[in-house]
Amino acid sequence: MVRDTAQHEAFASVAAANPGEVGNDMIVFAAEQGKAVDGVEAPAANTVPAWRILLADDDEEVHRATVFALRGVKIDGTPLELLHAYSAAEAEAMLVSSEGVAVAMLDVVMETTDAGLTLVDSIRNRLGLKSLRIVLRTGQPGYAPELEVIQRYDINDYRTKSELTQTRLITTLTSAVRAYAQLDRIERTNHGLGEVSRASNSMFRIRSATEFSGQLLTHLGSLLGVPASGFVCVDLPAAPERTATGLSVLNAVGDYAGLVGIMLDKVADADLQRAVNRCVAARTTLFEGSRVFIWMGGGTRAAMVVFDVGRDVAESVSDVSRRLIEILATNLMVGFENVDLFERLDFFAFFDPLTHLPNRTRFLSDVDQDLFAKASDSRCLALADVVRFSDINDALGHRCGDTLLIGVSKRLRAAVGAGVICARISGDVFALFGPENAIDPVAMRRAFESPFFVHGHALSVQVRLGIVRIADSRGSAVELMRSANLALNQARHSGGGAWSYFTRALSEDVQSRVSMLHSLRAAIDFKRGLSLAYQPLVNARTGELVGAEALLRWRNDFGESVPPLRFIPLAERTGLINELGLWVIETALDRLARWRRQGLHDMVMSINVSSVQFRAEDFAVQVRRLIELCDVPPASVTLEITESIALEDHAHVMAQIDELRRLGVRFAIDDFGTGFSSLSQIARLPADQLKIDRAFVENICNSTADHSIVATVVMLAQGRNLGMVAEGVETEAQKEALLALGCEKMQGYLFGRPMSVEQFDTWRRERSAE
Repeated sequence: MVRDTAQHEAFASVAAANPGEVGNDMIVFAAEQGKAVDGVEAPAANTVPAWRILLADDDEEVHRATVFALRGVKIDGTPLELLHAYSAAEAEAMLVSSEGVAVAMLDVVMETTDAGLTLVDSIRNRLGLKSLRIVLRTGQPGYAPELEVIQRYDINDYRTKSELTQTRLITTLTSAVRAYAQLDRIERTNHGLGEVSRASNSMFRIRSATEFSGQLLTHLGSLLGVPASGFVCVDLPAAPERTATGLSVLNAVGDYAGLVGIMLDKVADADLQRAVNRCVAARTTLFEGSRVFIWMGGGTRAAMVVFDVGRDVAESVSDVSRRLIEILATNLMVGFENVDLFERLDFFAFFDPLTHLPNRTRFLSDVDQDLFAKASDSRCLALADVVRFSDINDALGHRCGDTLLIGVSKRLRAAVGAGVICARISGDVFALFGPENAIDPVAMRRAFESPFFVHGHALSVQVRLGIVRIADSRGSAVELMRSANLALNQARHSGGGAWSYFTRALSEDVQSRVSMLHSLRAAIDFKRGLSLAYQPLVNARTGELVGAEALLRWRNDFGESVPPLRFIPLAERTGLINELGLWVIETALDRLARWRRQGLHDMVMSINVSSVQFRAEDFAVQVRRLIELCDVPPASVTLEITESIALEDHAHVMAQIDELRRLGVRFAIDDFGTGFSSLSQIARLPADQLKIDRAFVENICNSTADHSIVATVVMLAQGRNLGMVAEGVETEAQKEALLALGCEKMQGYLFGRPMSVEQFDTWRRERSAE
């Protein structure tokens, strides 16, 4: 090939003076061999990565001369590493196999007259190396005119070999390397931002912490360009079955895969633990040794990532990569908070927060899935509740009750084994589903023979079981649970730690009706468990006791206090309320007569009356009979009715009320303001007194709206010359606010709770003695 003679001789003389400088593959220039040229310092010996320069020329003497000219030179503190190719094909192959080439110095004329130009096109378009800077050199400019080459090809510079003196060569390379560094940084940043964006978008859709952590490690490896190796650890929430707390490895890959499930403080690597502690304390991203530590604990749980790059991060992780990791860390924190939120929402939706067992919803779903997947009839569903748990809860407090429930859940799970689904479906009721031989009532009873030690108390606890075999009750999980509940109710009637199996003879409607009605019927007939509690009615301005409200209480055969809201609606639906209501009126009036004989002549007795009672044709006649029987003044009797009575059979209601009012009985509208009656209906209803509902009294000091409502009720009462009573007064502030509005008669815990006769008399005597 024809070459420029002067340049050829110059390169030949340089190479002849320095034989052996060019190796077969590459040369890295050592610091002691170089010198500073035009402000470019000579580097220290081979201690940092080098700028990779590809020299493609078919003349070996050019290679030797270039090596000599660049001996010891470094650019921006980094030495040079020359890659030598002697043809365009060899140069292209080297670019394919070698990463991070910053500059390619190409001879235009090699194996062909345009080999260098063809290689430029291949570099840009086929290999896609956009950041690589290209310097074309030629000894025969006629083959490729400079202006045409510069305009046509994406190159950094175009020089004739005669122009490239040592100084010009170094300055050309310095310019090209700096341009490459900027373009490479931009390209890496764009790639990294794209990776961060893809990672954030994909992980924000994840709802599982385990899946989130796995994706996180994969994306970190992609961002840093290394195989994923590291782990994610999270702070374990407290759980009944877990004694250890702290950071636990949730997910791990690569060299750390064996750490999954291990508490971090059990990891043998002391340096790793100290670095983790520093990251947790700093709550930021740290780069130490070969690892990157990313803090993600911005939410309710502490969490962090440990990623091993495989080599010292100070050398292998660029500033750009560090900034990208910090950006990703911010997104990870938000993403983990979202995952943690979804997991907590899922937990509270499907698990019991106290025992961490599945709740009713999850239990029914799991049972339905199992029923659909398997056709076996050798399974059963059982409901278990704690005998007299409410007594324990009331006597020892909710804290002890909660601890006991946790203990019961552990014993149940231990008694039935891992093959049984165990859930807590309500207060002290647990559900079990699994093989029939695993849910053995005898074994269950044995499991509860030893006492529970709860906050210094030894508690002997029994559980009742209601069991339904799949073969005896076809249907869904809901139907199975309904059948098991019938069996459990039957077991409750047996007392103690009994158990009962569902049979086809049982029916939910019949069992529920029979159970409650039988007990209530017996209570009415034998006056068993029925009693009245009396809550004082006080003139808050003078402190004088002016009356009492009689409140019905019922304790069933099991010693359980049945709330009025449970048995009164049942009594109303079945008509028992008429007989029960007359017993209440008779008992209250008898007590009023006794108090009057004791000197309480101004005492007024308030009695709640159901709308169902007004439907009875002889209700007014029966009330008159009881007043006469107990020998009390009708004016000392106040019957409390609700606003809803004004909406039912108004003519009949009015007839009943008119008859009693003519007798002298007074009427009060209870829970005034909470019903659906209109003012016109209230105006037509002959009431003597309005009772301001506790819902408005409760917030009278805090809510302008409630204060205004109470003020309006007071004005309405005063305008119609009606008496007023405020219910649910519990604080001095509420009392003073009501007095300021003109309401003097009050009842509530501030003055006295509902009390038995004995308690009421004791309270009255103590109050008189003050």
